[in-house]
Amino acid sequence: MVFNKKYGWVCAVLLCIFYAFSASVSTRFSYAGDVSETLGMMFSLLSWSAGSKGFVFTTALFCFIPFLLRWPLRRVLMCLSCFAFVLGASFVTKTVLKSVTKEPRPYTYVLQDMGEVDSAADFYSLSPDQRLSVIDNVKENVSSWRLLHWGGETNYSFPSGHTLFAACAAIFWGAILLSEGYRFFAVILTLWAGLVGMSRLWLGMHWPVDLFGSLIFATGLCFLIPLLARVFSRQTRTQISRG
Repeated sequence: MVFNKKYGWVCAVLLCIFYAFSASVSTRFSYAGDVSETLGMMFSLLSWSAGSKGFVFTTALFCFIPFLLRWPLRRVLMCLSCFAFVLGASFVTKTVLKSVTKEPRPYTYVLQDMGEVDSAADFYSLSPDQRLSVIDNVKENVSSWRLLHWGGETNYSFPSGHTLFAACAAIFWGAILLSEGYRFFAVILTLWAGLVGMSRLWLGMHWPVDLFGSLIFATGLCFLIPLLARVFSRQTRTQISRG
């Protein structure tokens, strides 16, 4: 068995608790003014680890897990195929939902409050260059750590792609680590995914509902794994019998 649903639920519930805590803490976040350099660097690094560039490095690390567990090659291939399916499906889910929901990011309301745009929705009527110009106009009042992310992502908010990736990884690999008896590493992995979600709130990139929505979709995708694994096994047996 590649994915154990019981352990998958454990990881999903832990993430839900962490995101609830993050949501309650986020009410105290102020997006204007100076911030701690240490805090800014930490949250930026966490966000980077699940972002469009960092996720390649992070994914490569995850894909070493079945080799470190010394699984048979057939089981390793099944595991990696299932994870590839989860990642592909999560990317499609994120892309489609963002284009449908068109929810403005939190920082667009900051730009509205600072008088840079008439409304958060108006921000998205601007050209890409105009959006960057508007963000640059508030550099005297907003930390460069946040502006770095604001300027890098000017699309819509729901769901959080970073959180979706992190939650998929935590539930999928966390369940595997728990089933193999590596509880400490499973907790560390889940903590990382939880902190990725918190970083997105702190940076002003997402709302709490974006995190919970991402968690729901991640759980649903991971729970398709047993079905996918059965199909993979059936096809493998068929090929062997024909050979």
